[in-house]
Amino acid sequence: MGLIDKALMRVAPGLALSRARSRLAYETLMHYRAAQAGDRGSSWRPSRGDADASSARRDRLAAIARDMVRNTPFAVRAQQVISGNVVGDGIIPKPTGGTKAARAEALRLIEAHFDTTAIDADGRNTLYGLQRLAMNTVIDAGEVLIRRRRRQRSDGYPLPFQLQVLEPDFLDRMASGPLPNGHLIREGIEYDAIGRRVAYHLLSEHPGARGWARLRGETRRVPASEILHLYRQDRPGQMRGVSWFAPVALTLQDLDDHQDAQLMRQKIAACFAAFRVRPDDEPTKDGVDPAGLGSIAPGRIQTMGPGEDIRFSDPPGVEAYDEFTRTVLRSAAAGMGITYEALSGDLSRVNFSSARMGRLEMDRNVSGWQWHLLIPQFCQPLGAWFSEAWMMSSARAGQVRLEWTPPARVLIDPAREIAAQRDKVRAGFASRQASIRELGFDPERVIQEQAEDAAEADARGLVFDSDPRRVALSGVMHSGTGPDKDTENGGSDG
Repeated sequence: MGLIDKALMRVAPGLALSRARSRLAYETLMHYRAAQAGDRGSSWRPSRGDADASSARRDRLAAIARDMVRNTPFAVRAQQVISGNVVGDGIIPKPTGGTKAARAEALRLIEAHFDTTAIDADGRNTLYGLQRLAMNTVIDAGEVLIRRRRRQRSDGYPLPFQLQVLEPDFLDRMASGPLPNGHLIREGIEYDAIGRRVAYHLLSEHPGARGWARLRGETRRVPASEILHLYRQDRPGQMRGVSWFAPVALTLQDLDDHQDAQLMRQKIAACFAAFRVRPDDEPTKDGVDPAGLGSIAPGRIQTMGPGEDIRFSDPPGVEAYDEFTRTVLRSAAAGMGITYEALSGDLSRVNFSSARMGRLEMDRNVSGWQWHLLIPQFCQPLGAWFSEAWMMSSARAGQVRLEWTPPARVLIDPAREIAAQRDKVRAGFASRQASIRELGFDPERVIQEQAEDAAEADARGLVFDSDPRRVALSGVMHSGTGPDKDTENGGSDG
């Protein structure tokens, strides 16, 4: 302890303690080179703000991402890859629990309401189209709102509600501040005293709609029970989402600008095919081509005059263009959580092993987006709305719940992967149902269809190689089997 510290301890102990803490923090900081100031770290923009303060420009990021999706090929490709893998043909509901009759009734309602455009307030999409629309919006804008629009029974829908997908622009950003009841509004979202969402303040029209200045622009308070707010939460306490293109927007835009510049360079170079050098004493006449060299045709033989010469241009080349593009796209793919091959469509440098290893990492991300975002924030609350609406007309509704099955995973090498799944089940490491779910199918429906196929084949006296009851894996028919041999194999004829 120095003399100054000793003196401060006598006259101002608090200041001495603060000075000691600051010295300790500085000494600790010096052990981390990344935390030291200097030219190498001049490009960092460290912020100690919370998750939402650090993303205060989310609206501008969303607008930039939408522009990229409209105009940048690899941006729209990234969005298509993510939504295509997360949603695919749809994350499908399956009724479970209750009686068989209750499940059958629930399935009938699902097919009549979710599998048709009756679920869409705009009348354009089925539930699975709305899932893709919502996921696309989450990717470019960072978040999406899904509003339940209640309907009357007299409207004729199988269930008395529809879904309306809204962009986050509908949130009234001007609605902010404390309320007399102790609630707080932040960026159009109202919270109670303990931080729960109680309402959303939504504009009656999209603020970017044509003629917005002439529209009323009213704000309506919608209870949180009528709104599903989907976004990827990257930090604790994060209340709103940020565009997934944020880390890669500049990279993709620079690549698009680079491609345009190279294309224009080659286009300009191609315009200069040849140059004719006139003799010094030849008179110049505007608009006259005395040698007839205004155009060059294939196989043409041109007679040159005395003293004339013709020189061909040497267009500039594009060096290392492919490698540069691949490097940039690898960076962009990593930032979006997908593989380079999926983003670029370039499969020229992969084999089965490398493609599978890259796909495994991407599949983990896809599974996370399904089970940590779309299913808990969209599908499961929708299942609760389904039960609530069904309960109004059926006492059996409370006995049935909805489980959700993601789309089938595309197999890279079906012959190898199906064999591995079969061996895993035979070894007892997984159940048939688990393996079927892993492939993205409904086990109950698969087993039901298998039973129907077997019964139909037996009734018609047919034996297929795919029937393990009749034919071994090697292709050899089991001894004494056939559609008319059930009694001989221990079956019962009555």
